[in-house]
Amino acid sequence: MVMPMKLKFNNLKDLLIFNIKYYRYVNNYSQEKLAELSKLSPRYITDVERGLHSPTIPKLELIAKALNVEPYKLFMNEERNEDIINRINNGRQYNQK
Repeated sequence: MVMPMKLKFNNLKDLLIFNIKYYRYVNNYSQEKLAELSKLSPRYITDVERGLHSPTIPKLELIAKALNVEPYKLFMNEERNEDIINRINNGRQYNQK
């Protein structure tokens, strides 16, 4: 049975970064696929997930739409699927679209 987990974050930026990555994994998207769907560059998506860039509101809207979530969900700290968290922490995603 998959247990839901609630994580702690140091700040809002860390929560945002985690949620973008989390929903990318939920959708089985590679960074390249998310970039394509959001019409942003793969490098930009990588830099956002590494914390090197903070996306503007218009770019957040594009990312959220590509991830099939409402933009506010990217700022919510909710219980998460432990299996997906483990996939994120292991650093590799399989069966990407």
